[in-house]
Amino acid sequence: MAEYFFELLTEEIPAWMHDAAQAALLQQLTKLTLDLGEQPEDRNPVVVNSTPRRIIFFLSHIPLRESDRDEEVKGPPVKAAYDAEGKPTPALNGFLKKNNATIGDVIAGGDYIRVRRTIKGRSAGEILQERVPQIMESLRWPKMMRWGNGEHSYIRPIHSVVSVLDGEHLPLTIFGIASGTTTRGHRTLAPQPIEVLSYNEYVTKLELARVVIAADRRRHVMAERARVLGTQAGGTPSVDASIWSQWQYLTEYPGVVRAEFGRDYLALPDEVLVTVMRVHQKQLPIRDANEKLTNSFLAVLDNDADPDGNAAYGNSFVTNARFADAKFFYETDRKRTLESRLRELERLQFQEKLGNYLDKTKRIEKIAAAISDDADTLAAAKLCKTDLVTEMVKEFTDLQGKIGGIYAREEGLPKNTWQAIYDHYLPINIDDALPRTLSGAIVSLADKIDTLVGFFRIGAKPTGSKDPFALRRAAQGVVQILLNRDKRSVKIGVDKLIDIALEAHGATAQAKDDLLAFFAERVRTILEASAYGFAYDEIAAAMEAGWASSLTDLVDRITALKAMRGEANFLSILDSAKRIANITAGQETASRIDPSKLESDIEKRLAELVLLTNDQIEEMIGERDYKRALETFAALAPELETFFDEVMVMVEDESVRRNRMALLRTIGNAVMKIADVTKIVVDRREYRP
Repeated sequence: MAEYFFELLTEEIPAWMHDAAQAALLQQLTKLTLDLGEQPEDRNPVVVNSTPRRIIFFLSHIPLRESDRDEEVKGPPVKAAYDAEGKPTPALNGFLKKNNATIGDVIAGGDYIRVRRTIKGRSAGEILQERVPQIMESLRWPKMMRWGNGEHSYIRPIHSVVSVLDGEHLPLTIFGIASGTTTRGHRTLAPQPIEVLSYNEYVTKLELARVVIAADRRRHVMAERARVLGTQAGGTPSVDASIWSQWQYLTEYPGVVRAEFGRDYLALPDEVLVTVMRVHQKQLPIRDANEKLTNSFLAVLDNDADPDGNAAYGNSFVTNARFADAKFFYETDRKRTLESRLRELERLQFQEKLGNYLDKTKRIEKIAAAISDDADTLAAAKLCKTDLVTEMVKEFTDLQGKIGGIYAREEGLPKNTWQAIYDHYLPINIDDALPRTLSGAIVSLADKIDTLVGFFRIGAKPTGSKDPFALRRAAQGVVQILLNRDKRSVKIGVDKLIDIALEAHGATAQAKDDLLAFFAERVRTILEASAYGFAYDEIAAAMEAGWASSLTDLVDRITALKAMRGEANFLSILDSAKRIANITAGQETASRIDPSKLESDIEKRLAELVLLTNDQIEEMIGERDYKRALETFAALAPELETFFDEVMVMVEDESVRRNRMALLRTIGNAVMKIADVTKIVVDRREYRP
């Protein structure tokens, strides 16, 4: 087995791009190691790391050579391979010569000449020289740039390439840069050349040169340093995973510095201060024991210390300047009410074919009013977009919604109103909290469904991986809100919500089917997520019985189906439903069961039970007691089995046949209101006693 390591030294790569690039690289390198040969099960043969200036990978256990392999090679047709006397033709001789074979190597049988040949496995070095440049050059980045004479396009210009196989240089070329065994340390702390001939030597020497290769180790070191500095400031660093995920890729040497801003700025809303620090400056606020912001904060430092205080001073200077701007915008905005800004929304375009933000606001109001007549909700719907024309949002766009809620609160508007404005963009992603109030949930729904219906109406729906208007995210937010069951629960179906929005747009229902299909995909995705953990076939079965009128009802039906699936009598439900579906498919049926057409005692008995059971199931469905309804259907299985064994359904007498179809469909249709259980995939061995 051999070891191989590789380093690409570049200009600084943006922090937010590293995780995706590492994942893509790991996938391709794992495939490469599998192609080279099987790996021991107890080993992880691929290690991928990166720093702001480096992409590194290490293949710890790869075969020195590929295994030899046999393959059959297909040649000319047998008819063309031999002449009338049975002698080889030039076509056969040429084929044999090309494959270094003789007539004795020809495999008997078939319409074509075939020979088996052994292909010698190539050395690991040959394969790496071929595949590594392909993998690295094909790595896709969100943004690319050209450098030098412009012939190469990559995330950043490349300085050097290190390529070492089992202690020796393995020559290869990446974008015209020839590899070697020399790298460099930290750009400012240890920029001298470093010779390396093994991965362990590489890690050790670079650490001495102030470069920590592993991102998780840099993060751990910074987290501990941040904790100590926070304690010194009388508080603790804010919990913010997004900051840590960026910090670990902003440094090669994991350093943290504490700085301060003017105490007067603590009079600004927390949201403003935090947004400036974390979004614009990539800084981490420090909070005291009561969770209140202090005037201390932490910043990343690509160094082991700040003895002269220059880094702390620089961070303080820039942050104070940003806060001074924020204070000016805040004080300027507070001179006017949100309502006085409504007309200004006319000057802010939402979308060319969908009008301006005042047009959108009026549609949001109509949609919200169709859901609720609550005054606080309608006030929030009217004012929810007005902060888009404030000075604060023009400068700090991440504050949209939040700053509107803050201004509404300071104007003395009701709590329900200002919180609804503050929260109406929520949820933005699947892990986000929902709006805090019912009013907020309604305004959020109105905003999102207006956007969805509008873009679908003008034919701008997502295609493939492209979703420039974040419509998938908007639909996901709608689904998350409608699945909620607490006091913020909005009792409306997706279908009704679409109808309301179409009416607000003055549009026909032409786009409704596309919207429902679009929402169905989001519903499936969320219900398969870990929070619910339903199986795909359980979701499909329940959705087949309907979903768009109530998502909470859909979850109740899936939950009952999931519970029944684990019980011994589930096969009775499945088999009965399948037999009913198979027999009645495409057949005409009577509108109801006619007792006079029931001939045998068996079908009379079944009809009596079906009518009784059907009423019971309907009552249970009305109470959303779906598990008991399925159990009641399962109890019919013995009678149905007897019926199927003793009674011929497909008789020639049309009236009798249609009556028997009605009998079966009566009970089948009742269960179909819960789920199409025939879509459940089962392993019958799991149900054996």
